[in-house]
Amino acid sequence: MKVCVVFVILGLVSQHASGVEVSEGVESVLLPCVVPWFPVTKVVWSLAGSNPSTVHQHQDKDEPYLQNQHYSRRTSVSADALTTGDFSLTLKEPSLSDSGHYTCIGYRNEVEIGQITVRLQVIVSQHASGVEVSEGVESVLLPCQAPWFHHVTKVVWSRFGFNPSTVHQYKDYVVPRFQNQHYSSRTSMSADALTTGDFNLTLKEPRLSDSGLYTCISYRNEFEIRRIAVRLQVTEPPSLTLLVVLQFLLRFFLMVFLLVVLLALGLLAYILYYTIPVSRVEVKEGVWFVKLPFKSSNQLPENTTVEWTRCAPELMKVHEYRNGGNYLVRQDEFYCDRTKMEKVPLKTRDLSLSLRNPCFRDSGSYICTVHKDREILVQKVVRLRVNVVQEVVEVWKLAESVTLPFKTRGRLPGDATVEWRKYMMVHVFKNGRYRPEEQDHSYRGRTTMKENPLQTGDLSLTLFNLTNVDFGLYVCTVRRDEDIIWKREVLLRVKERGWFGF
Repeated sequence: MKVCVVFVILGLVSQHASGVEVSEGVESVLLPCVVPWFPVTKVVWSLAGSNPSTVHQHQDKDEPYLQNQHYSRRTSVSADALTTGDFSLTLKEPSLSDSGHYTCIGYRNEVEIGQITVRLQVIVSQHASGVEVSEGVESVLLPCQAPWFHHVTKVVWSRFGFNPSTVHQYKDYVVPRFQNQHYSSRTSMSADALTTGDFNLTLKEPRLSDSGLYTCISYRNEFEIRRIAVRLQVTEPPSLTLLVVLQFLLRFFLMVFLLVVLLALGLLAYILYYTIPVSRVEVKEGVWFVKLPFKSSNQLPENTTVEWTRCAPELMKVHEYRNGGNYLVRQDEFYCDRTKMEKVPLKTRDLSLSLRNPCFRDSGSYICTVHKDREILVQKVVRLRVNVVQEVVEVWKLAESVTLPFKTRGRLPGDATVEWRKYMMVHVFKNGRYRPEEQDHSYRGRTTMKENPLQTGDLSLTLFNLTNVDFGLYVCTVRRDEDIIWKREVLLRVKERGWFGF
């Protein structure tokens, strides 16, 4: 009679089946199996068609070494299941590949005494995200982020309606042999996609023909575990009118940007001007020397470098003091043998610079920078202005000749050009010789300069056979290309007669 009861109950249990439906992405799902009337010694959960079929085994405690590794660390039953009869299975992170028929089997002393079948259906959302891009862009990104990417071994991007349908395949490395040639050399994924879950696909040079439905499928040991659909729409490029508008807007914003940059530079210049001490020095051309003053109020450490530089017409090294002496190796040639500082400027804190034979070209802003190990300790700006000398020469109206004086002590470059002007060209010395073809015809044959004027420094001009139109202001310039180095003004006027014509 007892045996008959067991068989009757066994028949009832083996016929019972339930269904569980869950969406992919939930934390866990519970497969029910409650048989309170059966005292059992072991319970086994298995999946039909799986090899090995054991999903979970419990006998006094969980026995994970007997289970299919696809379910490793993802299954559990209640610790007191054998006493309560609640053998329900908790499955973590259910995915599409977990769908199937699960069987809960109870044993007593290795003899099967009952089973319950539970059908699990994991639903994957098929909602397709949309991406729209214009033809002609460099590339487009098709999104596919997988939050449950653990143990993913392969990712396949495919396109609906294509043969072959594979757009891109990745399995630790790119597998191009399965790819549709329409996408050859145009697709790529992140090199660490399988470890980060970033399965986004980059498609280069998208075309109108690329529009369609794409599917991102992830696999675990050839079992599909997730499917994400992405719809790509490639549109024609903007019309010419729109392009013109975009170009206009781009230019407008570029002008605004440049204006902001200029204002910022102006503000910076203003700040620098009023934060760095500035001195002004003014002298006449022809003096023996000029001093650019700078006396520091701070004690200066040893091994400090003092640099005098000039900003315009280009950045030039004027003078440098370091290692306890004047260092002139990198000095600009225009300032060779013309600069000098005190013998021990760091001790006296007098960093002033003496400039010999200042000329018109020396006018400009000079910056003295004191630094050690590239750290600026102090700076000062000195603005030098060298005024052009104007000389007055008086002669009798009927004089046969007159000399307009201009002698320099500075070194003149050998390729310089000397020009004497009034309101027309009076005399030109260029490339080592007198150039009559460049002077005004009214002065031809009536002007002369001494030989080798650039070597002697005597640029005086002698004018013969004076006429009424010869009186007035003459300007002599010494230039190299467009850079004016020296300049002199000479006013020629009639000498006034005294009483009785004397």
